[in-house]
Amino acid sequence: MASAKKGFTLIELLVVIAIIGLLLAIVLPGLRAAKRKAQSTVCMTNIRQWGMFYSLYANDYDGNFPEYIVPDHSFMESLRDYYDDINKIRTCPAANKISTANPTGLQPESYFGSTFNAWQIDPVAAWLDDEDWGIGSYTENSWIRKMSYPEKEWVKLTAVKVTSKVPLLLDGRWHDSHVESVVPPVPSPVEERAFYNLGNWSTIRTYVMRRHKKGINGVMVDMSTINIQAEDLWSYKWHKQFQSREVNLDWLKSDL
Repeated sequence: MASAKKGFTLIELLVVIAIIGLLLAIVLPGLRAAKRKAQSTVCMTNIRQWGMFYSLYANDYDGNFPEYIVPDHSFMESLRDYYDDINKIRTCPAANKISTANPTGLQPESYFGSTFNAWQIDPVAAWLDDEDWGIGSYTENSWIRKMSYPEKEWVKLTAVKVTSKVPLLLDGRWHDSHVESVVPPVPSPVEERAFYNLGNWSTIRTYVMRRHKKGINGVMVDMSTINIQAEDLWSYKWHKQFQSREVNLDWLKSDL
């Protein structure tokens, strides 16, 4: 007489499910950490390339940084002659998708970026090339450019005395920023749109976030790349008169 087939009991199935759940709980944090590390590495590579483009530009223009020319003053337009893949190296892998949650109010289809979202310039802006998406997740320190504040602007590479202390390009929420030393107050509520909007789009808030570990990636004038903790943003020489200071950002969430 053939023996009856024996299946799993309910208890056995529950034990197997519990074991799988335990294994996932152990493995997933490691996978997430590995993914974040890989994203940060690619981001550093992108930013290092942008630093090289600025260096090539300065070599070709008698040591000068690009000028601030409205409306096409953005770094991706100024440096277009030095790179081919327009879109790939403009976005950090951790922030390569557009969110429409925070419109700039400047153009119909332009949006500020956030910790894990890219920014977008209106795709129909006249200065954009036909194949240009007008998106990015890096922000230029625009005090390097000549505009109308000679007491602050760097303008020329030779004007920078400590090149490892002056930022060129970093992870950020918009394509340019003119940083001042003011410490942003704790927003209430602590959310993206309350913290970053049209009223302060060109301030240090552009960079205050925790995209990679506790801060952001950036490239300095000396072409060195560095991971900067959000609290240490005030220790760099953004413009000639910038005053360093210590700040406390304990309230800053990783996803703001």
